[in-house]
Amino acid sequence: MARTKEFDPDEALDRALDIFWRRGYEGTSLRDLLEGMDISRQSLYDTFGDKRSLFLKVLARYEALAMEGLVQLLEGRNTVAAIRGFAEYFLHEVVLDSDRGSCLMASTAIEVGRADLEIQAVVKTYFGRIETAIHAVLAGAMEAGQIDAGRDLRAIARHLVNAIYGLGIMGRAGSSRPVLRQMLNVALSVLER
Repeated sequence: MARTKEFDPDEALDRALDIFWRRGYEGTSLRDLLEGMDISRQSLYDTFGDKRSLFLKVLARYEALAMEGLVQLLEGRNTVAAIRGFAEYFLHEVVLDSDRGSCLMASTAIEVGRADLEIQAVVKTYFGRIETAIHAVLAGAMEAGQIDAGRDLRAIARHLVNAIYGLGIMGRAGSSRPVLRQMLNVALSVLER
């Protein structure tokens, strides 16, 4: 008779997400995961595979949660104000008022980068989805006359993704609140008419 799991896999995955987010991939040991997830080594391997497999599952979970939040902030809101609201949310909730200080995907891009092409592809897809969501809002804003016709909306969307997610990197590097605010204001100036 097969044994039933003595833990909730979704809860354990959320704990792993928190651990990786705080410590990074390389900074997280197997021991950190076992203690933080409150599971045995065998349970980790049976349910999630090795550390890398677990990390890929964590990235998928993070993406699902982030996209859900992004949809709530942007979907159906075809205004410049929606973009500004998303940027403000990111600055406060992810960078300033969080002890994590950055987006997990941005941190992963820097830490793992080109060393693991599969993880790099996950990160690239994530940022591509963010860019597409912002582009859709920009297109609606242009149609509503809030952005001048003829502007390169794809370039603006890429700029905004770079600038908004770059705030986390600069925050982790020690930039002050006023400096981060200034960076965001300059980045968003591309939306002004």
